[in-house]
Amino acid sequence: MSGAGGGEEGEEGEDLRSFVGRTVAGRYRLTDWVGGGAFGGVFRSTQHILGRPVRRVACKLSRRARMTEENAGELFTDVLRLAEAMDGMTDAEARRHLVHVYDGGLAADADGRAFLVMEYVPGTTLADQFASLKTVPEHQLLTWARQICVALRGLHALDPPLLHRDLKPDNVLLGTDLTVRLIDFGLAARLVASGQVPGVAGTLRYMAPETSQGHSVPASDLYSLGVVIYEGLAGRHPFGHLVPPPDVPDASHGDWLYQQKRLVTPAPPSTLNNTVGPAVDAVVLRCLRTDPEQRYRSAADLLDALAAAESAGARARPPGADDVERAAGLLDANDAEGARRLLTRTLAGELPPAARLAALRRLADALTALGEDGTAGDRLADAWLLAKDTALLRSRNERAALLVRTVACYRRAGNTFQANHFEWLRQRELGRG
Repeated sequence: MSGAGGGEEGEEGEDLRSFVGRTVAGRYRLTDWVGGGAFGGVFRSTQHILGRPVRRVACKLSRRARMTEENAGELFTDVLRLAEAMDGMTDAEARRHLVHVYDGGLAADADGRAFLVMEYVPGTTLADQFASLKTVPEHQLLTWARQICVALRGLHALDPPLLHRDLKPDNVLLGTDLTVRLIDFGLAARLVASGQVPGVAGTLRYMAPETSQGHSVPASDLYSLGVVIYEGLAGRHPFGHLVPPPDVPDASHGDWLYQQKRLVTPAPPSTLNNTVGPAVDAVVLRCLRTDPEQRYRSAADLLDALAAAESAGARARPPGADDVERAAGLLDANDAEGARRLLTRTLAGELPPAARLAALRRLADALTALGEDGTAGDRLADAWLLAKDTALLRSRNERAALLVRTVACYRRAGNTFQANHFEWLRQRELGRG
């Protein structure tokens, strides 16, 4: 459930991974090593009640032995802060998108190490998904964004509100059912009487401008969410091109970026992802406004805006777009034959050029998975004829990448003539300058 980190040697030189197979606090059997960090280690575990296994859990075990309740509380302050918040939360839907804390204490049968027991959520992170998918289809990313927003709605509705202050793809856990859990509350803090949280905290790459200036408000979390949504849709950071000059000290990077962001509006995500509609563009860019007063007033308002944008996008989706997404899901489930049948039917109908291009490329994926490389090459050749003199492929590199795939398919199929022809086209494309 938690990320892996540095070494695993205990304070007395004991390798924490040697605890696999042992039982902590008389009822948590540590079955598998998940990972370690400065605090200690995380184990996939089984909780026993009256000697019988009842459920899987995640158990965090401190590196340090012979701890006290005071220093254990300091070590696990992030998890305890989350447990306290969830105890006061009445938003049942929000609780579904946070990780539940079950138990904790000092384990006499583990040399007095501190332990915490939490819900075990097998899966991955949003960062892993972004790295794998490059650009995420609008429908999928809006599903994740809404769930993150629901979690923020619950945190911000507490009295006083709790701000996460470190929202980023690494801190969004996705279960095997791709349901979101927001994690890592090490920098979370409650609003003070002035209506803000003082201090600079978080990851600069995802930090709201006002946070970099020493004061956070609920809209600061919404800014960070806007960066996450943009990055997932566009495949790049909205302000990734802003790099402080070498003569700016590291300590001043936040101030430099703050000033630059006041002068720059990112390009709409739709310019980098053709599944994104104008309604989503508007929502994301509003989240990224420098002035928090110009963003959404609350997580609930942003949630409504996301729902409205998704509804508008569904009405505007071109013919064939849903079939291409369904085919991608079939391929992920190793049903290449099902994807081939679906896309063949789709391509038999009337499609706008962008949807036809996407369907041809996805059909080539299915055919390649089925070992039909020659037919896959033919479909990629069809895609090239459709796109070569248009703006469907925006850059020379995109066009060359399509040709590289076509060459590879024909070579695997033993069609040397077509492979050489498309290789010549690739070299000509790259030579255009």
